[in-house]
Amino acid sequence: MSDRYYRAYLESLKGYDINKDKVLSKEAFWILKQNRISELEIGLMVGLSLKEAKSSGDTRKDLNFKFENLYFDKLFDDVIKTFDYLKSNYISYFVVTLRSRKELNFAIKQFKLNKYLDEDYIFPFDEDTKVQNDIQGKYSLIYNGMNKLALNSLDTWVIGDSDTDIHAGRLARCGKVIGISRGMRSKEQLQILQPDYIVNNLSEVLSLANTVH
Repeated sequence: MSDRYYRAYLESLKGYDINKDKVLSKEAFWILKQNRISELEIGLMVGLSLKEAKSSGDTRKDLNFKFENLYFDKLFDDVIKTFDYLKSNYISYFVVTLRSRKELNFAIKQFKLNKYLDEDYIFPFDEDTKVQNDIQGKYSLIYNGMNKLALNSLDTWVIGDSDTDIHAGRLARCGKVIGISRGMRSKEQLQILQPDYIVNNLSEVLSLANTVH
């Protein structure tokens, strides 16, 4: 995800007269994103005018989710290990996302996750769905997932990397809401949201599963 966002950042600066020495490295850029620095502020940092920074930021938002740019996403090393653990221990799981069904299916095919995620385990929105409120939208997906798989909310853990994930998990009254700090929010930002646990990766979630009852 960070590769895709950074590529969009570089693309959004093309055509502007900027000091190339001020262009952020990928690491610096991602730290800003994780800590809620706005697209406008990021544009101003390279010397764009206010109008240019707004235009560049709008372009960047579009590029972030442009379908062909999804190729730049990568799978974390512990994802397959986690799915294998869940399946071998007969633990029910499902994936919810505010991405469209087409985008989610693209990711499943790209990373060869078909054996783990068929139609019974994925809850995206359809192409023509307009989400008015991200938290309510994700809450409805979590609720639908628990209902379809006949899961008790108090026995369900939500693992997410964003404000929306944390708030939606609480709204759904899930037993544990876990923030993962390698995605859209830094550990410091997740601490503000106060999930039940904060982890650095999915391997730490598996450790929690063996110790928390």
